[in-house]
Amino acid sequence: MWPTQRHPEPRLLPQVFQLVLVVGALIISYHLLVFVWERTAPPEVTVPEIVGLSETEATRLLSAKGLRGEVVTRRWDEKVPEGSVITSHPPGGRRVRVGRVVQLTVSSGSRWAVVPDVREMSVDRARALLNQAKLNLGNQRAEYDPTVPIGYVIRQAPEPGRKVPRGTDVTLWLSKGPAPDAGQVNQPERPSGTRSTDVIYTVPAGADLQEVLIVVHDQSGDHTVYRGYHQPGETIKKRVTGTGDSVAVEVYLSDLLVERREF
Repeated sequence: MWPTQRHPEPRLLPQVFQLVLVVGALIISYHLLVFVWERTAPPEVTVPEIVGLSETEATRLLSAKGLRGEVVTRRWDEKVPEGSVITSHPPGGRRVRVGRVVQLTVSSGSRWAVVPDVREMSVDRARALLNQAKLNLGNQRAEYDPTVPIGYVIRQAPEPGRKVPRGTDVTLWLSKGPAPDAGQVNQPERPSGTRSTDVIYTVPAGADLQEVLIVVHDQSGDHTVYRGYHQPGETIKKRVTGTGDSVAVEVYLSDLLVERREF
């Protein structure tokens, strides 16, 4: 007599049913979360076009839309005025949620400045014009001048109209008024050892704009008699003067000594 064969219990159906319940519960939870998010999330707005506006105008316009402007970068730009927006992220026209931070890149303006003409001006007036041009008032030296009033600028370096990096120091020579007569002083203004020479230097090929510096060494010390920025191929001609038995002139190109001679 053959033994009775036992069939396995049908357990697969309950497992499939449990899996269906779990998947169904996940789907319902997902749609419930989406529903709650759509009901409670901030509304969307369009980022306004703010490129070219001033930083103040841009942040005010963003605030009116419920957005926050934040300056993340400032950089030199030769075309966009100082303080104006160069780019925004997200850009104008993008749909975003209210409260979103819009990152701004703002122009610092041109890295170059044009030296104003401050000759025959008072020091205070010259300083104000230099500050307005983003330049600094450098060393101040005094010498006699028969026409320029005392305390007013006789000449300057760099010369008016020069294009120089912002923050460059401008040296001023101020008038002490007319020189006194020889009979009114014990010694003449210039000692007998005064001598002059002409410096002629041509800027070699290199960077687009290079600084040229001419320094005179004499018995009274070191004097920077010329500072300017020149393109390759430009020639500088400058007459320099020194006093004493040993006088030397040095020419520097971008802080590198390129010529020295005594005269």
